[in-house]
Amino acid sequence: MFKTIVFVVLLGLIGCGTPPKQVRSDGPQYSIIAEQPDAQTGSLMMTIRVSGPATQTNIRSVAESAINARRDKFQNIIVNSYTEEMTVNEPPFAISKLEGNSVSHRFNPLEEKQKIATH
Repeated sequence: MFKTIVFVVLLGLIGCGTPPKQVRSDGPQYSIIAEQPDAQTGSLMMTIRVSGPATQTNIRSVAESAINARRDKFQNIIVNSYTEEMTVNEPPFAISKLEGNSVSHRFNPLEEKQKIATH
């Protein structure tokens, strides 16, 4: 009995040090709701719906992916990001901007306030 307990504890400790494997999603990270290019100013305005978790990290990553796919064609890009649960009648979850070589993100403060406190 003692050997079994020691074995289970050691097996559990070995598993704790191993990080989970990253699983690559083959599905699209976002869908384009609207895309409005302006050739005269070299700018693009996009509205996207982001798949996956509604977190700032996920939204930031997906918006930067959309920007990077188009940055060779446009000098300025603005991306309005919505989660799967949101409608375009609401303010976006985030607004991401490419200006020059810099990308900035502004998140909707209402999205943070709407989270339900668990404690």
